[in-house]
Amino acid sequence: MLLLITDYWTYVHGKIATYLSDHTFRDCESVAMFRNLIAWVLARDRRLKQLVLMVTDTVIVLVAIWIAYSIRLNRFHVPNSAQMLLFISGPAIALPIFYSFGLYRSLIRYVGEAAIWAAFKAVGLTALMWGLLAFMTRSYGVEGVPRSVLVLFWLITLILVISSRFLARWILLLGTNKQVARRHFLIVGAGEAARQISASLQSDAPRLSVIHVADDPNLHGRLMGGNPVYPSSDLPDLVRRYDIREAIVTLRSASNVRRAEVIETLRKLEVKVRILPAFADIATGKHIVSMVREVEIGDLLGRETVAPDMKLMEANTKGKVVMITGAGGSIGSELCRQAASLGTAKLILLENSEVALYQILRELKRQANIEFVPVLGSVVDQALVCNVIREHGVNTVFHAAAYKHVPLVEENPFQGVINNALGTLAVANAAYETDVELLVLISTDKAVWPSSVMGASKRLAELIIQDFALKAKHKKPNKTFCAVRFGNVIGSSGSVIPLFREQIRSGGPVTVTHPEATRYFMSISEASELVIQAGSMAGSSDKPATENGNIYLLDMGEPVLIKDLALKMIRLSNLTVNDEANPHGDIAIKIIGLRPGEKLHEVLLISVKPPHHTAHPKISVAVEPPPEGLDFDALYRDLKEISAAHDREKLMELLHRVTGLTAPESSTRT
Repeated sequence: MLLLITDYWTYVHGKIATYLSDHTFRDCESVAMFRNLIAWVLARDRRLKQLVLMVTDTVIVLVAIWIAYSIRLNRFHVPNSAQMLLFISGPAIALPIFYSFGLYRSLIRYVGEAAIWAAFKAVGLTALMWGLLAFMTRSYGVEGVPRSVLVLFWLITLILVISSRFLARWILLLGTNKQVARRHFLIVGAGEAARQISASLQSDAPRLSVIHVADDPNLHGRLMGGNPVYPSSDLPDLVRRYDIREAIVTLRSASNVRRAEVIETLRKLEVKVRILPAFADIATGKHIVSMVREVEIGDLLGRETVAPDMKLMEANTKGKVVMITGAGGSIGSELCRQAASLGTAKLILLENSEVALYQILRELKRQANIEFVPVLGSVVDQALVCNVIREHGVNTVFHAAAYKHVPLVEENPFQGVINNALGTLAVANAAYETDVELLVLISTDKAVWPSSVMGASKRLAELIIQDFALKAKHKKPNKTFCAVRFGNVIGSSGSVIPLFREQIRSGGPVTVTHPEATRYFMSISEASELVIQAGSMAGSSDKPATENGNIYLLDMGEPVLIKDLALKMIRLSNLTVNDEANPHGDIAIKIIGLRPGEKLHEVLLISVKPPHHTAHPKISVAVEPPPEGLDFDALYRDLKEISAAHDREKLMELLHRVTGLTAPESSTRT
């Protein structure tokens, strides 16, 4: 019943406001005086406003008693002197009860369901107390009150009290809002969040018409807060019919794929879209409108995520001393955030960039109250890494430090190999010689049949991890070495997404290497969670070295066409594409060709054998043992000598022989 009352009064309020605001008398001189009067009332002290409400309620209660008697007796009732005492007692009973239920504390302009519920209880108690008083006064000769009068009194008072609040709200809004053209707003969804957003939007904008669309056929044709609910299939027709320019998507329980479909449909209709965060991101459900955010590129990819297994997340982090190399990078910094939130005993941050280390340290200190140890240095410095591990008793190492910009490493191959390959060798040696229980290498899909020095150096890093895993298996079975391989992460410094965003911001063009180029994408937070869980699958203090040397693969979903990604990002910015079909568009897309070392398509597997599944649906294991006959000691010696001598020809020959690095002219290999 309460919801029916709320919907009814919201609907009536909207209709009255629309009717009156559509007529020209709003602009006459009397309306100007009316606005001035409202402005004067709003500027008064709060006590005066409460006094006005109390006087109004006094009149309402008296009128309600009189109407109740008149209806019951079927005539214009004139109370006698004895009944007059009962009439006067009505407001005397009602006002204290109304005050105690907060009817004079609510802000009129935001009156809603809570105020209606408070009025419902207050009026009910008032009718009950007044009826008891009438019953007790019968012994003093006062004429009894018919029971039907009590029911009518309760109903009439309730209607008048609620009506007075909504009328006051409408008057305030009508007097303070400027004349604006009526516009329509679309909300995709018809749940509780959609209802709250609709009510909040219309509380300050009587001229705003809200339209809901929903997938649930049971809701079609119904009203929500006085606003109609249409089928989702009517979206294109509704946008054109009502000239809708803005929309909020509230499909929190829908799949990411469905949400992406709706967003893309609205984008094609040139509607500006905002999205409500997932329910888990909203702590209390309050201030729900302020939590509506702009659509991000991750929303358009439609990836389905899996809730992390907290047992796996905490196995090698909670209560442990954790060291993260490359702590200031994209993946490294997110690993730091995750580890800090999981109750790590101490977090060691190893970073070569002073600025990056300073920034992530400041952020983490605001996030968690644990011990942080910033270490400024390079992973190539094995003595430094060993000393840090021994001094702080490190249990777990996530090795994320790497040079990953393909064109830059192609121009600086020795620094790329030294940092990515020899740096991994130094960290692995340090972990092997100390009490580290688990070392997890962060790898990349570019290590698979590499066409760049960067990819080849990361493939060397994977082989180094497998070599140390084999050594640990025979001599130190309590140690675990593993690698986790995945594609691009959204928003990382090496991703095309920040580049596209910058190019769009500067007016274009957006540069795409090849119209058929594809890449895998996932969010940084999802990738970091899966990395931590994969490490726990490899081994922990409770389950040592059960999967030593594994290369774990993260499910990246379907590859994304880079040109389509560029198109979506342009539309995401509420801009149009400048092409042959639309020569007056905002942003052009320019094909620049593949750069040295780049591939047309990335893959995650070297082996032709399918990967093994794990208990986690997003994590699998590659069947890729090291090449037979590979002399690791000779490989390490050659890497150090060639890098020191800066012999490019020998370096490229070694990378080709060990990793299968293709020549630059073959970089379009898929």
